[in-house]
Amino acid sequence: MLPTNVYGINLGDRRFDPIYEAAQALDMPLAAHPQTGHDGQYGVWGVMGAGSERMEKYAYVHMTAFTFEPMIALMHMIGEGVFDRFPRLKVAYMEGGAGWIPFWAERLDEHFEKLGPQWPLLERKPSEIISSGQVSFTCEPEESILPYVLDTIGDGQVMYASDYHHWDCEFPESVRHLVAIKGMTKERQRAVLGRNAMQWFNLKPETLPTRSVFLDREAAPAIAGGS
Repeated sequence: MLPTNVYGINLGDRRFDPIYEAAQALDMPLAAHPQTGHDGQYGVWGVMGAGSERMEKYAYVHMTAFTFEPMIALMHMIGEGVFDRFPRLKVAYMEGGAGWIPFWAERLDEHFEKLGPQWPLLERKPSEIISSGQVSFTCEPEESILPYVLDTIGDGQVMYASDYHHWDCEFPESVRHLVAIKGMTKERQRAVLGRNAMQWFNLKPETLPTRSVFLDREAAPAIAGGS
């Protein structure tokens, strides 16, 4: 698990290459997770949250930092060529929602087309990287536009996150909320609720629980068998 920046230094910085090299060699997926309440001075102390220095209420800080920071981390790693230098590296961007991904992919492509010389290390269109198996995201259980996101980047890039037991989690209704999203087919439910996470984290069916702790019944195939 990585912060979305380290003392304000963005994740595309070359000083982090040894981490990415080791993760690729070990076939170890990484996860970048935003946070709030730790702002500091660039390069000196504190993981910084985008926008939080201008916000006087936690609600604003949470809304901006938890979405903008994964967007910035993804942008910087793509723009600085991290995914091209390490073509087997896998990084997930956690708990920032998924609705922004199609918009961000288009905007990144536009800037790559028009300002490409500023990203000399980037070898592919950003949207190609976002739709590849190198990156993944988590969704909020009530994101009504989730089917559009999956239409845009593919069914295998988004994972369910309960966020249990934080103040904003929807437990015990989060799975029901996701299943109720209009346009979420059974196949997509299986992918988002279990299969994508199994594939992303290299989990084997035989190592997973066979019963649901919450429902006290046999686990669904997406969790127990990956089908």
